[in-house]
Amino acid sequence: MMEQIYWDKLRVLVTNKCNYRCPFCHNEGQEKGDSTDMMSASDFYRFADIIKEQPLSELNFSGGEPFMNKEITDMILYATDNLSCDISCATNLSMLTEEHLSKLAGTRLKFNIQFPYISDELFHKSTGNGKLPLILSKIKRVREAGLSIGLNTVIQSDDAQIYRDMILFAINEELPLKLLPQIGLPGSSKFKEFIYPILKEYVTEFKDKKSGATRWVLEKDGHKTSVLYIDSPCFNKDFEQCRNFAELRVLPDFSLQSCILKDSDVKLNLDAGKDYVLKQLQESWTSFKNC
Repeated sequence: MMEQIYWDKLRVLVTNKCNYRCPFCHNEGQEKGDSTDMMSASDFYRFADIIKEQPLSELNFSGGEPFMNKEITDMILYATDNLSCDISCATNLSMLTEEHLSKLAGTRLKFNIQFPYISDELFHKSTGNGKLPLILSKIKRVREAGLSIGLNTVIQSDDAQIYRDMILFAINEELPLKLLPQIGLPGSSKFKEFIYPILKEYVTEFKDKKSGATRWVLEKDGHKTSVLYIDSPCFNKDFEQCRNFAELRVLPDFSLQSCILKDSDVKLNLDAGKDYVLKQLQESWTSFKNC
């Protein structure tokens, strides 16, 4: 019996296509022009069967925009039926339909949505074609369907008022918010210097997670939410802190990445059997030793 793997999160990228053009996006590290645009549901089922006994804490469906893959709901439902870990989906929500919702309603899926601004103009400019009123209406529908949802906001400037508005929106709507300074943007490693004072105005609980993240519980006028601020280890090349995230990325062609900024160097061979694939996953993670 092989030793169990000790990473505990998987990000499964079901497509490298996206209908948004966000300036900060790495497209989850996928190379442009990748010949495999879509992961097939049948291959995902095989992969899920291989990993289902592993001690995973979370499997996150991502992309690109995962709802550009026409089989995404089938993959999500297979995961919720066959895996015991948390199941989430990183999406911009723009392509979510009522048909998707009818299939997913009441499951334990959590949506993490890319939500750059609470201004119509800035939202459209940042995404290339996104429409904020449409996304707000879909957030409402997701919640009505009994599904969990949280906001992921990449901090793209040092304009404190923009992010004060975002934080107040999250509190008022009681939506969990994750704040992520844009990697590679000059000065982004110091964005917390203007974000933290805003959070402190409304904080009722605080925890330093010792993994590059701080968690804040905020409250105002009877409304309450949580905010997770991610101080990326990429800023200072803190490799040990990075490993605390313990996440492997599986690309649409089943290539592996241990880091979003590194090229994939291993491709899973699903035909080789369970033990071989688990060994590949283990070796991909243990070989990740420096930035």
